Amino acid sequence: MGRIIETSEIAKIYKMGNQTVEALKSVSINIDKGEYVAFMGPSGSGKSTLMNIIGC
Repeated sequence: MGRIIETSEIAKIYKMGNQTVEALKSVSINIDKGEYVAFMGPSGSGKSTLMNIIGC
């Protein structure tokens, strides 16, 4: 089956005043056609940020 989504070492950093927040740090994923995937983690762990970056 073919690959649908592939990321390599993506990162997202937010700057809020003097504070820097790393929402994502070195995230790599591969999702093939036909796979079911769930992003799980506590609040503030970057799930929505990741989904926005990959276009979901």
